[in-house]
Amino acid sequence: MKLKDYRQFLTKNERNGVYLKKNSGKGRALADSKWKTKKVLIKAGVAVPELIKVFKTEEDIENFDWIFLAGNFVVKPISGYGGEGVIVVRKRGKWAGEWRKMDGDMISMADLKFHCREILSGKYSLYGMEDGAIMEERIKIHPKFLSLTTTGTPDVRVIVYNKVPVMAMLRVPTEKSGGKSNLQQGAIGLGLDMATGITTYGLSGKSETIFSVFDYRKKKRIKVNGVRIPFWREILETAVRCQEAVPELGFMGVDVVLDKDKGPMVLEVNARPGLSIQLCNKAGLKSRLKRVEGIKIKDTDHGVDLAKYLFAEDFWGKVEAKKKSDVVVVNPLETVRVKIGPEMVKETKDKKKRMVDIRAKIDTGAFRSSIDEKLASDIGLLVEENVIYYRHYRSALGKSKERPVINLTFWLKGVKINTAVSVANRSKLRTKFLIGRKDLKGVLVSAIEVKKVKKL
Repeated sequence: MKLKDYRQFLTKNERNGVYLKKNSGKGRALADSKWKTKKVLIKAGVAVPELIKVFKTEEDIENFDWIFLAGNFVVKPISGYGGEGVIVVRKRGKWAGEWRKMDGDMISMADLKFHCREILSGKYSLYGMEDGAIMEERIKIHPKFLSLTTTGTPDVRVIVYNKVPVMAMLRVPTEKSGGKSNLQQGAIGLGLDMATGITTYGLSGKSETIFSVFDYRKKKRIKVNGVRIPFWREILETAVRCQEAVPELGFMGVDVVLDKDKGPMVLEVNARPGLSIQLCNKAGLKSRLKRVEGIKIKDTDHGVDLAKYLFAEDFWGKVEAKKKSDVVVVNPLETVRVKIGPEMVKETKDKKKRMVDIRAKIDTGAFRSSIDEKLASDIGLLVEENVIYYRHYRSALGKSKERPVINLTFWLKGVKINTAVSVANRSKLRTKFLIGRKDLKGVLVSAIEVKKVKKL
């Protein structure tokens, strides 16, 4: 990683001094109480683990019918933090009044009662104050993750800012972490590509970089990159809906688990998400937060689509180089096929007429692709439902303008490219479509042809 890239990382002081101020006292208080959070999310229609019991007093502990309690449950403090005070039980033991935890150890009814009393005394609470304990169902691990761990249920931590998921990681419990998905206690963190939900890099604990994990099905170690998370879009949508349900938290972490039968469910929301997620992704939060600052997000789908477009991982440099015969070579001027707008597609029965040929300029000096405003309007792309967001820029004359960024699909030398392009006035230019380097991954631009173009 280049030194300049470290400037894009969010420091603890910046997080506390800038972004945590986006969270009101009401929002922080709600996030600090797992019970209050659960009630708010249920009201908003967000799926959460089923509640079994809330213990507020010692009488509640004594009066609860422990003997008939089945397995698959979790006991944790209402105001806990960092995974402290959480006991995860897998199944009932051989004898009445005992259970087997996720780490394999046995725990008795007396031990559970004692632990609940410790929670009530404030031993695990955020501020050392008297607390309450909740007991809820343990999520049944999704089959996809059975190969990654035998000691707990992995979850996905998603950082949400301005209703946009900006970064995510898969947290995998280990024996060291006691079956908990907490990096501070020794869990594994795997960075995730926001567009596809595919793992990219690995971290053990808070700082140890890893390149492989053990696959319990194949009985061997596999690379940390390449694991695809099921229900990826649904996970991101769930994270955004949490911020919509708790608007007082402008900067939040959402922990989502995948239940075998019920799909994505929210374990908790965090008003002070940690920063190790940046190391798992080898990417800075600060630069991503700035990119979505002030953008007006229309709805959940808009926030998720924006995350996929802005923060897609570049996998070109992470795979083996293609053979020369497989490399796409393009000229500085190419004819591309562009898919017309969604409304025009619905009205067009002939599939061949759903695409138009456009002369495009290949410009590696530009980062983002750009299309002429009139052309975009003529082919039905410049409609509100196709606008992702409006990008602020300043002209050469010093005037501020808002330039729309739209969805666009085109084919370059037979390669399909789904992207986001800026809309600009290119009426005085020879080409109405410019393709920037963002959409040229794995493409070689012919240098020979450049000389020919200069002579024209």
